[in-house]
Amino acid sequence: MSKFFIIAFLGLFLSTTWVAAQEVPSEPQSDSTLTIPLKKKGQKSNEAVADTLSEKEAEEQLLKAAKANGDTVYAYKIITGDLSYLSVCPGTTITVPFATEGPFDADNNFIAHLIDPSGKSIPISLPTKGGPIKAVIPSYKIGGEVYKIQILSTIPVIKSQEVPIRLLQTPTARIEIIDGTQAVRVMPGHEVQLRVNLQGTAPWSFRLSDSTIVYQTLSNPHYLTVKPKHVQAYSIVGVSNACGSGTTSGEPIINVDDNPEPKLELKEVDKLVRVCSGIPFPVPFSATGKFKSGNRFVVQIADRTGAFKTISSPDTTGYITTQIPNTYKPGDYRLRVMSSAPYLISQTANISIVSPTVATLQRDSLHLPENGTGDLFVRFDGGGPWFVMLSDGTYENNIMDSPHKISVKPYNDTNYQISSAGGLCGVGKFSGRAKVSVTTPPASITMEKLPQSMVCAGSSIEIPYKTVGRYSSTNRFVVQITDKTGRFVDLPTTVTPTSFTAKVTAAVAPGDTVRAQKIRIISSSPAVSSKEEEIRVIANNKAVGEVSGKAFITGGRSTRITLKFKNGLPPWSFTLSDGTSVNGTFLNPYLITVSPTATTEYTISSLKSGCGTGIGTGSATVTVDK
Repeated sequence: MSKFFIIAFLGLFLSTTWVAAQEVPSEPQSDSTLTIPLKKKGQKSNEAVADTLSEKEAEEQLLKAAKANGDTVYAYKIITGDLSYLSVCPGTTITVPFATEGPFDADNNFIAHLIDPSGKSIPISLPTKGGPIKAVIPSYKIGGEVYKIQILSTIPVIKSQEVPIRLLQTPTARIEIIDGTQAVRVMPGHEVQLRVNLQGTAPWSFRLSDSTIVYQTLSNPHYLTVKPKHVQAYSIVGVSNACGSGTTSGEPIINVDDNPEPKLELKEVDKLVRVCSGIPFPVPFSATGKFKSGNRFVVQIADRTGAFKTISSPDTTGYITTQIPNTYKPGDYRLRVMSSAPYLISQTANISIVSPTVATLQRDSLHLPENGTGDLFVRFDGGGPWFVMLSDGTYENNIMDSPHKISVKPYNDTNYQISSAGGLCGVGKFSGRAKVSVTTPPASITMEKLPQSMVCAGSSIEIPYKTVGRYSSTNRFVVQITDKTGRFVDLPTTVTPTSFTAKVTAAVAPGDTVRAQKIRIISSSPAVSSKEEEIRVIANNKAVGEVSGKAFITGGRSTRITLKFKNGLPPWSFTLSDGTSVNGTFLNPYLITVSPTATTEYTISSLKSGCGTGIGTGSATVTVDK
């Protein structure tokens, strides 16, 4: 008796398992395996999913499963709008537009961050649920530099791209005498030039202590001419630009004297350190006080013996241009200015006379592979820094070392020489030659991995490739495919630097649905070809959709029917005989929920795939027990 109950229990268990297996669909054979829960809240344990899930609910379950599997459709992104047009001052409120992709959490917030040139990031906005977002540039940030704006989310933690924004700089102004000093002595009625050095973002406006106002100047430094009648100090009362008021400094004093003591002084002596023979240069000096009628100024030079000789024409102004005679050899000298009435001499400035540049391209022979880089060397003599231009247009300047290395990358065998070279004393003399030969490998074509192994007849496929070696200017690349006899034929081909786009013309024989073809790339000059790869070409309008299923339900309940696809390329779009439509599914087989009110036979009334239209076969019958 006990054996009978055990056998009956096992039979009932196996029967229940078999029924559950019939009701729960097997995993669809597609790119992603999607799992649908078997029960909903409140559902009885013996109720199948087919009777409880609507079509909409089933699609939602599939979408959630795809999201859980990391489907790229749900990649999260924050895309900050373009701010390149924006230049703002520290302390300014700005509006930052941004867009998002992906289902962010309901509790998520977006916050704007400012990244300074050192890479430090700080939040500059309150949390917000969406864009655009208002942010405040901190007032303590230094203008004149490029910062970056970035939007961050909290759930999930995602960062946008970094968008540059330029901060304007607050102004500063310093006033001084044109020679850089803070005091000068002149006679009544003489003019004095003042110089205002400005910093920050132009244009600037400022006001002097004598009530002179300068509006919106773009000149830096800005020069002013004054003619005081008595001793007067000048200062800048205020300076401003687009970012508001700034700081000022300097207070030059102009001493006005009816009979001041004559003084003679060299100015800007740091600019007289190195000079060239035969090339004019200015000698700035200050002559203040009352000089006698007929006075003349001259520039004098002395070598190591100490004997000064005049090297300029007599002049009555305080700014003389002269030049070193070619008879003076390179070396160290002393320079001064002398007046004749009264006889005065300025302090001396130590100068060096430098020789013109002589550049020599060192004779060398280099052998480089294709696209290889080699080094040539140029030796310089004379006053630097130097510049050099080679015969292929290679140019370098501000060169401080000798010999100097110059990298070259010739395409063909090249004989190099110097087209121009010089230094402190202008263009000098140059000579020398160097030969660089280039070794090129034989031409070859490599067809990279095909992006797809199947393609519809009449569609286009993008084929990545690489080439090695040299090709003629008349060369033509073509993608070829085998026809039904196995002979290679040309395909219409569009060439780009990284890929070919080839249109796969009808290469499938009538009656064939899928045909394995060979594909390759060839060139005409030189005539080479890539390795052959296999690609499966699918005939158009050959997709088949088969409906199957048989179920018995009571009125008001639901069940599922199955659609299986073959031939064609996904996605498949279809319409059932009851008008139900599905647009673009990749699932195969596809399970669809139906809820007929009367016994219904379901068939496919129309079918489309990636390779055109198709036909429907089979049927599914759902019997409704009223």
